[in-house]
Amino acid sequence: MRKHPPSKWLTLAATCFGLLMLYIDLFIVNVALPTIGQDFRTPLSTVSWTISGYALMIGVLPMGIGRLGDLWGQRSVYLAGLVIFSAASFACGLAPDITVLIVFRVVQGIGAAIMTPGTLAIIVRAFPQSQHGLAIGINGGISGLGLIAGPVLGGLLVQGESWRWIFLVNIPLGIIALIMTILFIPSSHEETASVPVDWLGLALLSVGLLCLLFGVTRAGEEGWTNGVVVGSCLSGVVLLALFVITERRVRWPLIDLALFRNRQFVMGCLGFFFFSAALYGSQPYWSLFLQNTWRFSPLQGGLAFVPATGLIVLLTPVTGILAQWAKARRDVFLLGGLLLSGISFLFVTLTLSPQSTYSNGLLPAFLMRGLAIPVVTSCTTLAVVNAVSLKQSGLASGTIAMARNIGTAFGVAVLNQVYLFHVNSTLSLSSAASRAAADQFLLPAQGENVLGVETSIFQAFGLIALTCALLCGGAIILVFFMHPRMRNKVLATPAQENFSETLSNVSHGKK
Repeated sequence: MRKHPPSKWLTLAATCFGLLMLYIDLFIVNVALPTIGQDFRTPLSTVSWTISGYALMIGVLPMGIGRLGDLWGQRSVYLAGLVIFSAASFACGLAPDITVLIVFRVVQGIGAAIMTPGTLAIIVRAFPQSQHGLAIGINGGISGLGLIAGPVLGGLLVQGESWRWIFLVNIPLGIIALIMTILFIPSSHEETASVPVDWLGLALLSVGLLCLLFGVTRAGEEGWTNGVVVGSCLSGVVLLALFVITERRVRWPLIDLALFRNRQFVMGCLGFFFFSAALYGSQPYWSLFLQNTWRFSPLQGGLAFVPATGLIVLLTPVTGILAQWAKARRDVFLLGGLLLSGISFLFVTLTLSPQSTYSNGLLPAFLMRGLAIPVVTSCTTLAVVNAVSLKQSGLASGTIAMARNIGTAFGVAVLNQVYLFHVNSTLSLSSAASRAAADQFLLPAQGENVLGVETSIFQAFGLIALTCALLCGGAIILVFFMHPRMRNKVLATPAQENFSETLSNVSHGKK
């Protein structure tokens, strides 16, 4: 007797629960960094590698792992990632020192990187194409819920000085996710299951991306001219070039390079890279500004983002349906979302001052971001996934996840240099203590140049917002050229459009 597959809605629930756990973990650790540093008597620069090590893995691995899921079955690969993530979370919670914690955070990042492409690929396979927008929208809404729950839950746990629970909380969540995966996610057997894995290609791709992302991450701290940064980035470029050469020669390549001649796929991922650099790359600086300059507590800092993340949770399912319905007009909505994102940053650049408050200085920008992010995320994801065949859904999911994560790291590095350049140049005549405080978004003690430092911080933060607006502009240009028909439609005059339509009718034998 043939066993019926689980309901697609139960499959969606199982993957969304796993994704919620990942997003809670992604943002919960940020709040705990100072407490972890105090407990281990370790400087913040070292403790920050608990985030950087995790980020490196989720930036490097999803593309290759997504392809492995296409070959071996998304359910099996997703389960493996879930087990690794949960076990590493337990080890992080019991870590006796900062070194052990960083090591197991890297392992935890590997588990998350294995899970990430599987969540979207499983959903795409479970639902018919006509419902992909709805499923992707619900999936994105759950991600937004993690954006809310992570900082708030982290603030509650850390205030009780029980930072270890930010990792141990993943154990019961991981067990529930494991049970739901076994019960509700069907196994997939593709025709490509017998295709051998290109291990050399996977190694070159992973190590090349690791070197490149490590260099970009270090650039945020050391600058782009640092020897380690330059050497790491050059090594990454060389290894990725060798990966391309290898893929052109092997019989069963890890990734079909013809995919990168697909304009919709490439432009969609590149546009999402610039969008992520602006939106997610700027996230740490908004938190630093709120907590260090405006003296918000960790919990207050987390709650400050709730208006934006609340809109993301509510609107992402709706925008997913809208993106599915829009079809040919989807790019128009995407451009509108990117434009609104850019305007939100320009608003901060033009209006924020030392006299501003949260309500009139940052809240309007947060609300605009809350409206824009669901539109951009749903439309981009649907465009990229629909640009490839179903058998390449894991690869597409991994690529867009990689674009988001590497874009975020790139944004953090670039924005850090923008901020430090302005602060150090405007405070060059101030004391070392004033400059050191300003570098951390802090105002110096009384008696120092408080007014000058405050002005410099606000101006530098405005430059961060302006840079983010320019990054959104880059994404707009890429999306504009995503489809030739869209570019031609926008640039053509009405007479040209009528001539083109007449020519098309003649070519098809119409009168």
